[in-house]
Amino acid sequence: MADTRNEQYDQISGEVEKNYCSLISRQSNEDPIGSASSHERYVFVEVPTPWEYKVEESKHYPQGLVEAWSSAVKKEGTGQKPPRLLSITSDRIQAPAGFRRIIYYSRTTFPLAYFEKREYLVLEEQVIELILSLLNQNNEKLHQFEANQVTEEYRDLFICTHGSHDRCCGKFGYPMYQEIDEKYASNPSLSLRAWRTSHFGGHRHAPTIIDLPEGRYWAQLRPDLLPALIERKGEATQLARHYRGWGAITAFEQVAEREIFMKEGWSWIGYQKQSTILEADEMKATIRIDYSTTDQATSGAYEAEIQIGDTVTVGGCGLESFEARQFVVKSLVKV
Repeated sequence: MADTRNEQYDQISGEVEKNYCSLISRQSNEDPIGSASSHERYVFVEVPTPWEYKVEESKHYPQGLVEAWSSAVKKEGTGQKPPRLLSITSDRIQAPAGFRRIIYYSRTTFPLAYFEKREYLVLEEQVIELILSLLNQNNEKLHQFEANQVTEEYRDLFICTHGSHDRCCGKFGYPMYQEIDEKYASNPSLSLRAWRTSHFGGHRHAPTIIDLPEGRYWAQLRPDLLPALIERKGEATQLARHYRGWGAITAFEQVAEREIFMKEGWSWIGYQKQSTILEADEMKATIRIDYSTTDQATSGAYEAEIQIGDTVTVGGCGLESFEARQFVVKSLVKV
């Protein structure tokens, strides 16, 4: 099955196929680093398919959630980056009838290695109350949902399969979801779940994945790369050109973090990290990333100079062609 699906991901010839934005990106050899969205909080709400182009217009979308969410985010003001609200579903895991699953990931203060998670199964009429309580960190309200909390720990892979929003997410995202769900999520020893997810940006990088609690974004993966991604088999460098970046930091920082990740290997994932922008303008930045193990037995820091380099032409899926910026690492020094 993997070999057949690899052929689908590798096919970039033919006039019809060239209209897919993901294939045009690959044909242009676009490097996706620096394209990961940076958010402090994610709220994933179980919404059964079918999904409309705007997922919030889907028939199973919680009534009143759009208005409640907009009001809550507006009250937070401009001092804090808005949280990200996404819809999820699974062919393997469904909430009991009349219930919805809510998964909440939040970024704590730096240094950090992982996002923190809370997960709940609540009645459909309680969805908005729970989400607002999570956003407001209303502990008194959240205490009322303790019996609804799911305590099992999992690694969650959120794969965009929102084909009604962009056809690349359907053509490439859903087969990737199937591959992960059937081959890896079915293995209890991996403690892994695969979720079909609504559009979260960067569909030209399809299949695109958010890997939580790490908070890493991945691009244009193929089934033959999944052992590296999921089981950490082989060198991390084989995933370099499929890495969009760590969603805990911004674009220039993501470029520096990837360079260090590829140098340090898989152990880098578990390190506590603190990124600092020492100097920056629109075209370049100097980044320092300090790291350590939890017990401080290993620690250190890197400084990197990052610049905007050449552009590549991308487009497709109904979009006009445009030039996508590419980053260049001018130097990386361990300090």
